[in-house]
Amino acid sequence: MDSNILYSKAGIATQILLSIEEDYFIVDAGDGTLRDLISLKIDFQKIKGIFLTHGHYDHIGGLYTLLGHFRIIERKEKIDIYFPQGCKEAEQVILAFNKSYNDFAFQIKIHRINGGDEIKIKDLKIKIFQMRHYAAVGVNRILHPDVAVGYRFIHQDKTVAISGDTGICSGLIELVEGADVAYIDSTLKEEEATETILNNLHLSQKKAEEIGRLAKKYIPIHLPDDEEN
Repeated sequence: MDSNILYSKAGIATQILLSIEEDYFIVDAGDGTLRDLISLKIDFQKIKGIFLTHGHYDHIGGLYTLLGHFRIIERKEKIDIYFPQGCKEAEQVILAFNKSYNDFAFQIKIHRINGGDEIKIKDLKIKIFQMRHYAAVGVNRILHPDVAVGYRFIHQDKTVAISGDTGICSGLIELVEGADVAYIDSTLKEEEATETILNNLHLSQKKAEEIGRLAKKYIPIHLPDDEEN
């Protein structure tokens, strides 16, 4: 199982690609996902599943475009889309696509998931962990909790953990601990990292590094716009 970041910047887009033998899986589909996949010359017929961590625009902004591309290339095989129960943004994007076209041949199969669930796809196992992530506007003005999950992909002897956006919570610790590779939210600069924001919105880069030590290797994602992956 291989994994790599297609793109990940806070407030812009995040998309991560996993490949297992000849199958591909996408975790989050921010703006530009189609462009990023084309640049890698990915076979779109071999994308088997799309996993969304939550419904914020920088994680689902490219979903409609990706479905549109499947239609244009006349994809026949179904696509499985996984997202947290109650993620209204994902529901609405898929509904809008279904209502816009009646001439595509592939089935969109949606899976509403919760923390504690497990998924089996051939010999790939995916464990779902509840994250804590609030909606916010302006300069980290926290509004209300939104549904958010992290995914732990297990294939043969390798484990990849992906947090999505999250504050500090027990689900995050369980998700990361012992993983071969952990992709961890690293949004905040230290001067932004108040206790309230760390617990409810995002991790600081320092806190992500600290939690990342629970894994064999950690990779920061969702970086500030002025930093490189």
